[in-house]
Amino acid sequence: MSQKPETLYTTLEKEALICARCGYCRTDCPIYKVIGWESASPRGKVSFSREIFAHKQRRDIPEEFVRRLAQCTLCGSCAVACSTTIDLRRLWLDLRQRLAEAGQEPQAYVNLRDTLAAHKNITNFSNDERLEWAQDLDDPESIEPRSGADVCYFVGCVSSFFPQAAEVPLATAQILHEAECDFTTMGGEEWCCGFPLLGAGYADEARKFIRHNVEKIKAMDIHTLIASCPSCYHVWKHDSREVLKGYDLKIQHTTEYLAQLIKEGKIQLNELDEVITYHDPCDLGRNSGIYEAPRAIINSIPGVKFVEMAHNKDYALCCGGGGNLQSVDPENAARIAALRVEEIQATGASIVVSACQQCEQMLTAAIRKENLPIRVLDISQLILEAL
Repeated sequence: MSQKPETLYTTLEKEALICARCGYCRTDCPIYKVIGWESASPRGKVSFSREIFAHKQRRDIPEEFVRRLAQCTLCGSCAVACSTTIDLRRLWLDLRQRLAEAGQEPQAYVNLRDTLAAHKNITNFSNDERLEWAQDLDDPESIEPRSGADVCYFVGCVSSFFPQAAEVPLATAQILHEAECDFTTMGGEEWCCGFPLLGAGYADEARKFIRHNVEKIKAMDIHTLIASCPSCYHVWKHDSREVLKGYDLKIQHTTEYLAQLIKEGKIQLNELDEVITYHDPCDLGRNSGIYEAPRAIINSIPGVKFVEMAHNKDYALCCGGGGNLQSVDPENAARIAALRVEEIQATGASIVVSACQQCEQMLTAAIRKENLPIRVLDISQLILEAL
């Protein structure tokens, strides 16, 4: 499966000086699309970053700048459009970390950090309840943590604790059982992957979560890990490298793993008479380079007519739910989702499929608001329907 190549990144000060101010990034930025102010555009934020950190012409960080930095989904569209190939997603993370170090991060980020510190997940529920969703399986005890399994399924916070998103791990577990896969979970020992902390600028706190999860995987003697949340996958694939150094762990998104099971004939799919389009999650597609696996799954289902949206793969529009945007600006997050729904409707699809529980929630809300006859499914739910 394709993987996104590494992009060279030096320092915030140097990268801010590289910006040519061409403005190509503006038309691809989802938050600029719905706000329209230059201060919300990638170019505007980089220009102000240059003034503060590179030229050091001012010492204060205005509240307006803090607000604009938080109004970003970290989707990476700006980096794709950048004529000078700046890794802008990493630059935004760098800026958020500096704001946190200066104590100027949004209060919503502080609340998120405190919740994670107290519960090890993004909710107020006890982390011991991570497998509550499994009570709807025929044999809930079959996925209790155990050492030496061929595969560990890293479920993620949203899928573990939000009822709507719980359909994703339920479908995934049922498919894995159907394919007779030897898999397990981490149960209550699974902590948040750390992505919400990274996205809020708390890099040091995120490393504690990453280190905990890696140590538990090692203790369980696990050598293949799959994750259905693209952000969890991205953290395991990219941000866990230093802690994993020297340990043999194959990391895959569930779409990669399930596509392989289908290819090997371990999953037999029945006919579905549906027109289906696919929404690329930002952290799975643009930020990780995984495009073909989910499309291969959809196209392997007999009877399905697959239709691409106008913007897809590297140029796919964001759902609005990334980068902790919902916690600081839910209204604009919903406006971004509405733009994507316009493209979904234009395909004439009866089902829009994604591979991210956050995308599924954002698109479902936007489609319901427009009262459209379109179903939103995770790729695992689609496979389950075809079994």
